[in-house]
Amino acid sequence: MENNKRLIIADIKSPNFMGKCTGHFFAVAHNYYGLFKENVETLVAGGPVYRQQFEKELLSLPNDVLLCGESKFKNKWKYFQNARSLFHKAIGDTIVIQQGGVITSFLAIAMFYHRQSKLFLIQYSNEGLRSFLGRLLFKLCKSKIDGIICPNDMVGKAYERPYCVVPDYIYLDRKEQIDIPFCEKKYDVCFVGRIEEEKGVLDVARKIAGTKYLMVIAGKVRDSQLGEKLQALSSRCSNIELHIGYVTDEEYYGYIRNSRFCILNYQGEYSRRSSGVVLDTIFNNVPIIGKRCKALDFIAQFGCGYIYENLEELSLEGILTEQNYERYLTNIALYKQKHVEYAEKLMKFLDV
Repeated sequence: MENNKRLIIADIKSPNFMGKCTGHFFAVAHNYYGLFKENVETLVAGGPVYRQQFEKELLSLPNDVLLCGESKFKNKWKYFQNARSLFHKAIGDTIVIQQGGVITSFLAIAMFYHRQSKLFLIQYSNEGLRSFLGRLLFKLCKSKIDGIICPNDMVGKAYERPYCVVPDYIYLDRKEQIDIPFCEKKYDVCFVGRIEEEKGVLDVARKIAGTKYLMVIAGKVRDSQLGEKLQALSSRCSNIELHIGYVTDEEYYGYIRNSRFCILNYQGEYSRRSSGVVLDTIFNNVPIIGKRCKALDFIAQFGCGYIYENLEELSLEGILTEQNYERYLTNIALYKQKHVEYAEKLMKFLDV
């Protein structure tokens, strides 16, 4: 089959948080653009908020979905308008859709996509197939989808389409990156990104509170009660530094790079799906300390950090050492080399 003329990395949802770019999809858009631009004409498709980060390489969609202050009905209507615009503008191209609201995506593909391009979906979990409605809508659009990009075989097999297993991000060598020496880092451990109950951050904060280790927690809180509990703990314990709310990319990566380790106590759905925070962390040469789960299998496999079975039995003093840190960094460097293979695998799958 002849290669399609352009590769479009599409975010139909185009989330807008108070006028700011936010979330995992923006990072993936940058990553895939950097990965493919030398091989094929590559564009990023998104709403007006994407203009903050992309210019000539942007395929404009009409709407942003506002994360605050709009009804679900209006947001879904905007989503459908974006999908219709994308499929019209990208006729003959290869489209990679970042999934945001899987049921809405399935319905949009069923209604507006007419097989005039090649269509791939990025799926981080099989959550969209767990409801009767999700399975029904996917059945309607299944034959229109050329393939699934996913983090593991479990997710890929669930969609019963050709699939390619790769990490959420493919490592791009950043020669300008300078690491902060272990002894000069401000924090012993960090937790960054969206703060949710199923990420287990409150249990971690309680374990570290009052110890000699300094922990930073930074990100938006979905549950106000969880935020209040973290605020109360932080106010009592000087070694828990808390930054609740919108975190810029500069702040996000600053917290990571200024930490010796990142601790992730994933539970529930987060233990089964992939995690962009994990990759952001190790790509910035910060080892992971995490609870054993599907999301962190590769950390154990490649030795990019320490995996524990039970948080209560975790000995921080035995883990948070410079010797362990240096050993994990050696393994992280080897893992990054593996990403050359991931990049080639993905390019072959997309046929670009």
